[in-house]
Amino acid sequence: MRILHLSSLYPPEQVGGAELMVETLARTQAGLGHAVAVACAAREAAGPVQQDGVTVYRTGYGTPFHILDWPEHGRLDRLRYKLATQWNRQTLVRMAAAVRDFAPDVVNTHSLSELPPALWPMLARLGVPVVHTLHDFTSLCTNGAMTRHGTACAGQHLKCRLYAEPHRRCQRAVLAVAAVGTDLLDRHIAAGFFDAVPLSLRRVIWNPIPASAPTARRNRTPGEPVRFGYLGRIEAAKGADTLFAACRALPAQGWSLAVAGRAVEGLDRYRALTEKLPVSFLGFAERDTFLAGIDCLVVPPVWAEPFGRTVAEAYARGVPVIGTAIGGIGEQIGPGPWLVPPGDEAALAAAMARIIAEPGRLAEGLARADAIRAGTDPAAVANAYLDLYAATRDAARSDPLPARAEHPQLSECRP
Repeated sequence: MRILHLSSLYPPEQVGGAELMVETLARTQAGLGHAVAVACAAREAAGPVQQDGVTVYRTGYGTPFHILDWPEHGRLDRLRYKLATQWNRQTLVRMAAAVRDFAPDVVNTHSLSELPPALWPMLARLGVPVVHTLHDFTSLCTNGAMTRHGTACAGQHLKCRLYAEPHRRCQRAVLAVAAVGTDLLDRHIAAGFFDAVPLSLRRVIWNPIPASAPTARRNRTPGEPVRFGYLGRIEAAKGADTLFAACRALPAQGWSLAVAGRAVEGLDRYRALTEKLPVSFLGFAERDTFLAGIDCLVVPPVWAEPFGRTVAEAYARGVPVIGTAIGGIGEQIGPGPWLVPPGDEAALAAAMARIIAEPGRLAEGLARADAIRAGTDPAAVANAYLDLYAATRDAARSDPLPARAEHPQLSECRP
């Protein structure tokens, strides 16, 4: 099969986990004997070139600045950028050229955070079946996370509804949809997205997590303090404030917390929140080394994180996880004492205190580890997508794409 992935970015340029997912999926599919290509925005237009068995088309960017330069720009420039992503003709033209050059059997689009939604009807007009993977809330929210001022949004604000309208019109060209989490898919369907996609072509497929080299874990000494860990951006939406408040309610002894990650606004406020507590801020830490040095990972976001890559990575390395019962975090961990309500510092403190009092319970937290490993195995994920592609091609044959492309809502998406 000839498979073309369209992605906002592709390594070595990346912002988050979506680019890593696309890279792993593309490389695995190529390794299974398929012809695979990726077209992506980039600082410099180039391609096609071979990268780890995958043909890569880098289309440059048609926005006021490159997304990796986002921190260097103010509010007005960022607004101009967001508006430009909605109708980026340069990217449309160059992506269309990549499609014509590669001639795929199916196109898998990914997060459109840096790409125009008019890509979807453009692909339909070219007669190519479209599968879309939901990685985030880009089509529902201006920041892609459904959060505002560090708290989760109950629904779409007016600004986000206006921003999402081009996505809503253009999504009719999508024949099949995959999501990295059940909650993520359900929220889009509830908002009126992909309702024309039949149930048989709506799938939940977790992110592929490549196996890492075995890392030696130090055995706990009886009576040793429980070593908790937090890994990721240090901010309110990720639950950092909730975690540090919970720590103040923990026993004075019997535990420590290692925090690896960066705080965009600096660490001064967080150091004050954890003053005189056994909490250490490590800055950047290599993931495997960090996970090998803790007994339990705490993943406490207040927003509906779609997948929660750190949860799967911790399980893969034999580290149990305490997390919040929302989004992909709750889906992976499953119901039980290892889940707490988002933003509930008392419940989080109680879950951590339970482990401090009975460290022998740490092993109980790995009950779902095998299921998570199986669901994130790159070959299994690649084959799940191949099955969806085949079903999508069959659907396209029974509902010719040129006819779908003339749907009145799709014609409004023409730039």
